[in-house]
Amino acid sequence: MNNRHEQFLSLYQTCRHKDQAGFYRARCAEFERARRQAIITAGVLMFLTAMVSILTTTDLFLPKWGWATLSVLFPALSTALTAYNSLFGFEQQLKLYQDASRALSRAEADAYGLRQAADEADYPNRLEAYVKQVEEILRKEQGQWGQLTSEVKPAEPPAPK
Repeated sequence: MNNRHEQFLSLYQTCRHKDQAGFYRARCAEFERARRQAIITAGVLMFLTAMVSILTTTDLFLPKWGWATLSVLFPALSTALTAYNSLFGFEQQLKLYQDASRALSRAEADAYGLRQAADEADYPNRLEAYVKQVEEILRKEQGQWGQLTSEVKPAEPPAPK
C-alpha cells in the first residue's frame, strides 16, 4: 500500500468512521438514560398512586380531600410521562443508533483486515469497498429517519362546530 492510500485511510477512519461511531455511542447512552428515567419515574408515580389510594380512606397526614387530589394527580402525571416517552420515541431512536453503531463496529473490523492486507494490487479495491460499506451504513441510518417520522401521526385539527 502506498503512503497516499494509508493517509486517506487514516484520515477517513478518524474524521468520518470513528467520529460518527462516537456520535452514535453518545446518542445511544443519551436515549438509554432518557428511556430508563421515564420508565422508572412512571413506575414510581404508579407506586405512589397505589399508596395514596390506600391512604385515601384515612385522615393520616392529610385530610381525605388531599389524598383524593393526589390519587387523581399521580396517575395523570404518570400518563403524561408515558405519552412524552412515546412521543419522543426514545426506544425507537435508541434502537436506530444501536443498529448503526453495531454496523460501524463490524466495518471497523473489516478496516483492520484492510490494514493487514499484503496484496498491493488489491488494496485500492479493498479500500474502496470499505469506504462504500461505511457510507452505506450511514445512508441506511439516515434513511431510517424517514420511516421513523412517517410513524408519527400528526394531530388532527378539531372538527368545526
